Amino acid sequence: MNFLIVTYATILVAIYASARTEAQEDVPGIKVPASALARSTIPGTCAANGDVVCTTCNTLSICINGNPTAEVTCGGDFPYCNPGSVQASCSATPAAGCGGSDNGGAAPIVCSSIGVFPDPLICTSYHVCREGQTTSDLYVCPSGTRFNLATSQCRAQTNTNCVTIRCNTTNSGFAYYGTSRQYYAFCSVTNGVATPYILKCPNRATFSMNTLSCVYSCPGQGNFVNTNDPTTYYQCYILNGRWVADLRRCPTGTSFNQTLTYCV
Repeated sequence: MNFLIVTYATILVAIYASARTEAQEDVPGIKVPASALARSTIPGTCAANGDVVCTTCNTLSICINGNPTAEVTCGGDFPYCNPGSVQASCSATPAAGCGGSDNGGAAPIVCSSIGVFPDPLICTSYHVCREGQTTSDLYVCPSGTRFNLATSQCRAQTNTNCVTIRCNTTNSGFAYYGTSRQYYAFCSVTNGVATPYILKCPNRATFSMNTLSCVYSCPGQGNFVNTNDPTTYYQCYILNGRWVADLRRCPTGTSFNQTLTYCV
C-alpha cells in the first residue's frame, strides 16, 4: 500500500512538473517600435507609364498616367520593396530606412477588428489591433520561438507548427488559416501577385466557405457581445425551432456591456 501511495504521488509530481514546464514555454513577443518600421526615404515618383515604384517599405505600384496605381504588397521570401537602380521590385533586401532584419521582414497589417492576429506569412511575428487602430502593432517572437495561436504568445519552435496563408495567385478569394476556423484570410490578387489579409471571426463564431461569412453559435437566448467590435452585439432567439443570431449596433457613442446585456 505504501509503495502505491509513493508511486501515485511521484506520478502527480511528474505531471505537475510537465504542465508547469509547458506553461513556461509561452512567452510574449517584443513590440517593434514604430520608428523601426517608418520609411525615411521618399516614395518613388512616376517618370513614365509602366514604371514600377515603391510606395512604402513593403508595397510597390505600377505607374499609369503619371500616378502610382494598383498597389501590391510584397511577401514571402521577398518582403521588401527595393527601388533598385532601374526600377523597383520585391526583394529580400530592405531599402534604406526600412526596418531591416530586426522585424524579420514582417510589417504591420490592416486591422479588420480588435484582437490578436497571427502574421499571414511569417510564423515568428504576430499583431495586436486595438480599438481605433487602422494598422496593427507588430510583435516579434524571441529567437527560437514561433507564434502559438492557442495562447496568443510565443512558444518553442519544436512545439509549434508554422502556419501561413497559401493564396491562389490566379483569382482573389478566401482561404483558411491552417486548421483554425475562427481565423481566415482574404487573398487579393493583382497582376499575378497575391496579398493575404488576415481576418478573425468573433468568439463563438466560425468562418464558413459556403456562406463566405462568420457563423455565430448562440450559447442561449439573449444578447451577447461581438468580441470583434464592442459597439455591436448578437441578439439570439429561437425562430421556427432554429436559433437565430442577429447582429445589432449600439447607439452612437455607446458600447455593449455583457454584464448588463445592453448598450451603455
